[in-house]
Amino acid sequence: MTQKVPQSMRVLLTYFGAFEGVPVNPTDRLAHAVHAHCEEHPEWAVEVILQELPVVFGESARRLNETIAAETPDAVIALGVAVGRNKVSLERVAINLDDARIADTEGIQRKDSPIVADAPAAYFSTLPTRAVVEKAQALNLPAELSYTAGTYVCNHVFYSLMHAVAGTTIPAGFIHVPALEFETGPQNQLVAHVDAGGVEGTAIPTISVEEAKQIITLAILEISER
Repeated sequence: MTQKVPQSMRVLLTYFGAFEGVPVNPTDRLAHAVHAHCEEHPEWAVEVILQELPVVFGESARRLNETIAAETPDAVIALGVAVGRNKVSLERVAINLDDARIADTEGIQRKDSPIVADAPAAYFSTLPTRAVVEKAQALNLPAELSYTAGTYVCNHVFYSLMHAVAGTTIPAGFIHVPALEFETGPQNQLVAHVDAGGVEGTAIPTISVEEAKQIITLAILEISER
């Protein structure tokens, strides 16, 4: 974990490891790139705290909740990959449903299961999603609003996050990124899964790590200005 910087805005940035169809998860490299970028700009007064989450139902939410309790961040952004999309997607709504055709990395497969029993059917992101997308598009960066984070572990984390911060003033939400250019090639055969938020098809669009880094940084700075 990063050492606390006095009077800085502390942003928890989570990412995932590999799972079925994604042997190298781009959110790992992206999160570290954003962390390094913010460290290069102390004038932003932003401290990025990194945390990898397992691609596992239940355990991912537990790890997230433990990290929030330990780090007491001022904002939380969770990152996930949606193979087949061609833009960075700022997710707007998390639904209280686990329902996936593929198992998580522990072999757990959930169908028609609530994430949190007797909890709201959905939560909206409290990130400034539209403002970030508009600023990114003004810079010709590939960003969009999205209204589905799937029903796999990404949505599981998104919903669990919003449930954890409900009733607080902590801005929080989820951002999906497409495949990034560094991971293309025969050594990394990516597969899109619609329940993981992906777009199934034959082509796998990519964007650059730099473009994705700029959009995530825009989101962090937009939060810090509010």
